[in-house]
Amino acid sequence: MGDTAVLLIAHGSPDPDWLALVESSVPGSVADLPVRVAFLGGVEGRSIAEEWRRLEEAGAKRIIVLPLFVTAGSGHVGEIRSMLGLEPWRQEDKERWQIPVKARILWCPPLEDHPLVEQIVEERVRTLAANPQGESLLLVGHGSDSPMGQAKWEKLMHRLTLRLQNKFFFAAAGYGTLRPDTLRIAAGSLSAKGELVVVPLFVSQGYYTRKGIPQRLEGLPYRYDGSAYLPHPAIAEWIRQSVRTALASDILTQRSVYENGRKKAVEMGG
Repeated sequence: MGDTAVLLIAHGSPDPDWLALVESSVPGSVADLPVRVAFLGGVEGRSIAEEWRRLEEAGAKRIIVLPLFVTAGSGHVGEIRSMLGLEPWRQEDKERWQIPVKARILWCPPLEDHPLVEQIVEERVRTLAANPQGESLLLVGHGSDSPMGQAKWEKLMHRLTLRLQNKFFFAAAGYGTLRPDTLRIAAGSLSAKGELVVVPLFVSQGYYTRKGIPQRLEGLPYRYDGSAYLPHPAIAEWIRQSVRTALASDILTQRSVYENGRKKAVEMGG
């Protein structure tokens, strides 16, 4: 292995089908770099610390970190950054521990509303919508108990809602979250203007997509199939593009550091 590797970090689940979906999202080739998948919890032997150690022991001096999460509004994203020493732990975090890191970290943003993510969501909408002008679009996110995290969730959903509405021209469009639970109120308001087209913003199917969302929509007319981002080939392409962007950005950063160093040396008469 060379001195650069990729670590894809996902939430984790005891459900083997969930794990298989995440593993299958990794493309066969990512800039000719080795890729490992680590999980925040729930998968024995595949923790972030264990996978990090494996990469460093194999010779990695630079590790590109890809958080496979919907948004930076997820508390787990901040938790991972704190584990890696990229930011301090929050006061409310009960378990505070840090992974011994030797390799240089190239951090990538989570999925957010990357064009490839928007492509996935748009396809999900097209599958469900029969007559957008007579229907209402409802995007559903997990949300966050943290005011700062929730603000990031709502900004993401607001951007996506506006862009989708500009493409489909629904009778109405909006969004709701599970934490805090605003879904039923949002759904009730939108359903008065047309049958709901409900699209979840989740990485993979699980309890919330299969039970949590349908339970909150019980009694309302809606169209929903529970499809998440995975499985979709665009996620593999997102991984490729994120890695290429991180590498290109690092080249520019190192060049800037070198040129600033030379400039200071000249100014000091070196």
